[in-house]
Amino acid sequence: MVTVMMTVLLSPIVNADSAVELDSIISRENDLGIQGIAENPEGDRILIYGAESYAEIIFANNPEIRIPLSATDKQTMRHADWHPGGGTAFLVGDEGMVLRYTSDDYSLTQAGEQLNFGQTQLTAVSWNTAGSWAYVGGDDGWLWRIRAEGDGGLETHLIDGRGEGDITSIDCHNDLMLCVISSSTDGIGIIDRDHVLTWIGGSFYPWTSVICPANHIQYCVSVSSDQQVGMIELHTAGALESKLSVSDIKGVEGKFTHLSHQEDSRSLIIVAPFALLEHNIKENATYPWLDNEDAQSFDATISGERIVGTWNTGKDSGWLITSRGTMVEFHSTEESGGIGIVLGGFIGFLIPLTIAMLIITLAYTASPKMQYWMTMKFGNKQEKRDAKRKGRRKR
Repeated sequence: MVTVMMTVLLSPIVNADSAVELDSIISRENDLGIQGIAENPEGDRILIYGAESYAEIIFANNPEIRIPLSATDKQTMRHADWHPGGGTAFLVGDEGMVLRYTSDDYSLTQAGEQLNFGQTQLTAVSWNTAGSWAYVGGDDGWLWRIRAEGDGGLETHLIDGRGEGDITSIDCHNDLMLCVISSSTDGIGIIDRDHVLTWIGGSFYPWTSVICPANHIQYCVSVSSDQQVGMIELHTAGALESKLSVSDIKGVEGKFTHLSHQEDSRSLIIVAPFALLEHNIKENATYPWLDNEDAQSFDATISGERIVGTWNTGKDSGWLITSRGTMVEFHSTEESGGIGIVLGGFIGFLIPLTIAMLIITLAYTASPKMQYWMTMKFGNKQEKRDAKRKGRRKR
């Protein structure tokens, strides 16, 4: 009995109640084929990218304000990341395409030659903490470090030690000079300040996304399509001392596709079909956020779309965007403020309670006097008669 109780305590629990409710909707006439979004360091501009080099800038607090960006090539852009200085961003995509966005003039230009990457489908990009290099990953495990040259070209170098599975995500820690990558088959890897790649484990899971929260905590978090959450503990000594722990999330239907920043140590897990979970890295706990049933009740048409990104505009509030380009505002429900506290308090109460029950059980088993007293106090008539007989035999 004790083993079962401890298993329940150590397994993340998710209930089916939404902590937020949906509000305003901004719809698009055509399906834009959005692949994702990138929020600038200031948090006031969102770079949206997708099929046929579609890209635009929107204002985080007023997404109806849009600035379309024009690119000469028409490849699907699959990921983007802003330079830590906020003035530029890299977008990467199919056939080795790398575009550079410049905020001064809202220009979107090709950076370097596609032949630099052998026309690989590029799937992830992230600038390191210093903004000196960006790491780019693609299918079949290809990894590079890149930076812009003064003549408008691109300096590129291969990263040794790559795996064989597609690189699904890269994110760099805001404080430590370490970047974390996720692979579809090779697990979780860490690139250190010397651009050395070290795999730390997790090759059994199909990882889809990784995020390092911007709050200086020495952890990053990753998710797999099979509903696992990986906690990556980064060590100041480097990748070799870093650790990965994996938890299964119970009670959720669907696949984990992406991670988005929410606030402080909190991230949102995007679930297909249309749902969101909150993960708190400080607590290593996962909570309800937006349930698919509640999304269907709000708008059945929108609930059939695929969420590709979110951004926050305040505590427990923000916007989500779908692959079609539909944007939906969300904010906390009146009851949501107590969801995390009740769940956390419940678990916090169960731990000392379980220990106390274990101690009582052991004491009860080892003490005939306590067994006799409990039986005479709470047992039925037959149990009391049996206890008295046993007591006479011992005399």
